[in-house]
Amino acid sequence: MSSASINNETHGEPHPLTYPAGLPDRVAPVGDALGRAARVLGAAVLVSGAALAVGWRLDPKQFYHSYLFGYVFALDIALGALFWTMIHHVADAGWSVGLRRVFENISRAILPLTVLFLPVLVGTFTGELHAWYSFVHGQEPPEGHLKHLWHVKHTYFATPFFLARLALYFAVWVGYSVAMRRWSTKQDAVGGVALTRTMQWWAPSGVALLGLTSSFFAFDVLMSLQYSWFSTIYGVYFWAGGIRGSLATGVLLVLALRAAGFLRNTITVEHLHDVAKIMFGFTVFWTYIAFSQYFLIWYGNVPEETQFYLLRRNGGWYTLSMLLPILYFVVPFFMLLPRAHKRSPFWLAVASAWILVMHAYDLYWQVMPVLHQDTVHFHWLDVAAPVCMFGVLLLSAVWGFARLPLIPIRDARLNETIGYENETP
Repeated sequence: MSSASINNETHGEPHPLTYPAGLPDRVAPVGDALGRAARVLGAAVLVSGAALAVGWRLDPKQFYHSYLFGYVFALDIALGALFWTMIHHVADAGWSVGLRRVFENISRAILPLTVLFLPVLVGTFTGELHAWYSFVHGQEPPEGHLKHLWHVKHTYFATPFFLARLALYFAVWVGYSVAMRRWSTKQDAVGGVALTRTMQWWAPSGVALLGLTSSFFAFDVLMSLQYSWFSTIYGVYFWAGGIRGSLATGVLLVLALRAAGFLRNTITVEHLHDVAKIMFGFTVFWTYIAFSQYFLIWYGNVPEETQFYLLRRNGGWYTLSMLLPILYFVVPFFMLLPRAHKRSPFWLAVASAWILVMHAYDLYWQVMPVLHQDTVHFHWLDVAAPVCMFGVLLLSAVWGFARLPLIPIRDARLNETIGYENETP
């Protein structure tokens, strides 16, 4: 491969990308090599999208709740990928340079998911999704606790203020994801450290804003399904799950690329070992946040707080509530605990797939009891929605792999990721 850099233009058109000499793998855009995968994903999105349309006609209330469940599953992972893109620059990490493009491609899904948020808004403002809409837009209750609640929620959920907050959230997410990606892909052509410094300068504010906006999004869209309930730690619970889910998605994409013959000597078991350690750490962190929320609410025993868990003690929801910490913490904890498992592509694939499924389970447990309060009523829309939304996310990532170099080819710290060896004995 050529070692020539690109710093000029001919007749207004940039030269084709050239690649540094000595790279251990072909890292050019894969083009049509992932065409079959893209067609399968496209078919899955079309079929599941058609199923959602049918479900909307047959049972609008079920459709909107299932759609919200599937939507936040994909959005949470996309936001987690944006977090990992920016935290790479905050830490000025060298070992993760090769992995950065994977998370940049996953975060591409934020743009289509911004458009796909429209059905959630429709469900909210038609009263099919959030019960607070009819409450705050109805008559003021005559007296008592409901009157106080109406005044507080009437102000917070006033339509202009609610829409302004949502617009701000998506503006931050789209703005930072697009900017980081553009600077990264521009660096592929021009090289140098200037663009690295630019990304490092903007990343800390991006991480802070991402934490705030994703937390308030969780308050406004998920916690408000039970609008009289509140938990100050719920926002952290939401994005901790997304950060963990995005790691699992990234691992599965890397393993799929390696299985297809790409990046086998660039993203090695050494890199995957470090990612597995981080994934193990966030398994413990999610559990800490989940237990903290439950313990403080149980100890305080305040009706406005306990209602969340009391609802999930009804019928089959009680069984799912008891299984959640076992399946989402204990099982992946012991999967990822042995060092050999962290270095095994097979075990990493199993653990990552398990975490993704359990992340969907967790979000289902958060959303659906509001609709089916007596017990679990599993519906085929509960499968169609996450398949459609996650398919959109994977298609966005595949689009990036097909059209951009698989790694940041002009990053100044690229040599640190090539031949990287894990320091853990």
